[in-house]
Amino acid sequence: MDYIAQWEPCSITVSKNLVWGRFGILGIMADYVLRHLTHGDIAEIGVGESSIFLTHLAKKYNRRVFHCDISPGEIANCKSVEGYFHTMGAVFVGTSDDFFKEVNITPLAVGFIDGDHNYDFVKRDFDNMFSLLLDNGHVFIHDMYPPSDDYLPEYRCGDGYRLRQELEERKDLDIFTFPWGAMGVGLTMIRKLPQGMPHYRLKGLPKK
Repeated sequence: MDYIAQWEPCSITVSKNLVWGRFGILGIMADYVLRHLTHGDIAEIGVGESSIFLTHLAKKYNRRVFHCDISPGEIANCKSVEGYFHTMGAVFVGTSDDFFKEVNITPLAVGFIDGDHNYDFVKRDFDNMFSLLLDNGHVFIHDMYPPSDDYLPEYRCGDGYRLRQELEERKDLDIFTFPWGAMGVGLTMIRKLPQGMPHYRLKGLPKK
C-alpha cells in the first residue's frame, strides 16, 4: 500500500513507483474514463493491488466502489490496512455469481475483472458487469494476453483469452488490449458503445 499509493502531483492518477507498470496502467486509464463520465460507480472482481487504485479513484471522483473476492483471507488482509478500501465502498466475500445476485450494484462507469481466469467464469463475469455498464463505460480484464504457452494452465492465465477473441468481433463495443504492464499478461479495455450513434461513429463499415 505505502509503495503504490505515492501519487504523482498531477491531474491524473499515477503511482510514482509503478507509473505504467503492474496495475499502474489501470489507474491511469480508469482515471481517463471517470474524468469524462460524470456519473457511474466502480466494481471489481478480485481484490489486491487494483483495489488501491480503484479506492483512490472513488475518493477522487466521489463514486462508490464495489469489491468482490472469494477469499476471506485476502479481504481480511486488505481490510487490515487503513485506506485500502473506501468508506463509501462495499466489500463482498463470496463468488462473483453471488456478488451480482445479492449486491445492489449501481450503474457502473468502470469495472475490473481479475477473478477466475477460465473462459466460462470470465465470460459470465463480463456479461454480468457489461449489463450494468453505462454508455461509454469501460470494463478492464486482466490476463487476456498470455505471453507464451507456459501461461495457459488454469493456475495462470487459463483460457480466458478466448473471451477477448470473441469480443474483438462484436459491434456493440470497442476493445483494445495493452500487451505490456499488468504483470506482463495483458490488460484488455472494453468500451460499451452507445446505441443510435450517427453513421460516422459506428464501428466498422456500413452494410451495403
